[in-house]
Amino acid sequence: MSSEQPAALTLDSLSTQELRAMAEAATWYAKYHEQIIAEQADDQSALAVSTREHFADLYRALSKLGVRLRKPAGLEAA
Repeated sequence: MSSEQPAALTLDSLSTQELRAMAEAATWYAKYHEQIIAEQADDQSALAVSTREHFADLYRALSKLGVRLRKPAGLEAA
């Protein structure tokens, strides 16, 4: 999986259906990994911290799209 960003990706370029599908997929992903994040709440390894930061970004983005999710333990401080 590449971490390169597409050159001109904007939310304006997505249709309503595409935006909804993306939000639904991201919501499923966040819910699927919720328990893993909670179990690693006290883990201070670089990988665990990076993972929590990634999920904090995801939860913030979903919130901006109007998706309200309960944050797992460990994300409150992230």
